[in-house]
Amino acid sequence: MELHLILLGSGQDGGTPQLGSSGATRSRTASSVALVSDLWPPILFDASPDLRSQYNDFLRSDHDAASRAPVSAVFITHGHMGHYAGLVHFGKEAANTSGVPLYGDETFLDFLGRNEPWASLVTNGNMTPRVVPSDGVDFGRLAVAAIPVPHRADFTSTNAYSVSVDGSPWAVYLPDIDTWTDWPEADQVIGAHDLCLLDATFGSMDELPGRSIAEIPHPLVGDTLT
Repeated sequence: MELHLILLGSGQDGGTPQLGSSGATRSRTASSVALVSDLWPPILFDASPDLRSQYNDFLRSDHDAASRAPVSAVFITHGHMGHYAGLVHFGKEAANTSGVPLYGDETFLDFLGRNEPWASLVTNGNMTPRVVPSDGVDFGRLAVAAIPVPHRADFTSTNAYSVSVDGSPWAVYLPDIDTWTDWPEADQVIGAHDLCLLDATFGSMDELPGRSIAEIPHPLVGDTLT
């Protein structure tokens, strides 16, 4: 089995440069990854506001994946803008998919079902909501499990996702967390995986002039590296 984790985007929810910014910042789209195998269509982790351009660029670069489009399933980490807003592209005004499995925890799926236009994705049959079971989702030789992590719960709780191959942890996708010190299991969980995609949003506490990073907590790059 060939298995690849393709980085679709690595920016914060609003990407860079953000709306209204005139700075000469290198363009980065919001965080999202695709798990690609030769056995099934890609599995998508998070659906960013930039999903249309991200995913179409990916398909143009991987013709084998394109032949198995659109996706096997979508896993959402939590209900902040940069991680689920792109789900609208699965709706009837866009791709109009049929029954794509949409995985999340109970708080996220409840939030989705109570709010439009997200609820219409379910009522129109574009996506099928499924709670990630405690023992993970089985894709044969591959399994995906949710790992709760501490992050501001404005609308939903937050999860990282662990990908195991043949029963052994392989990769972890953890795009958002408040601080590593608030999660005592961090070293153990991260150390168990060969590949780790982790939150390191800000370079310094002074990165956002006029705004307090305390209102949108994320680890500094240096904190994640250590």
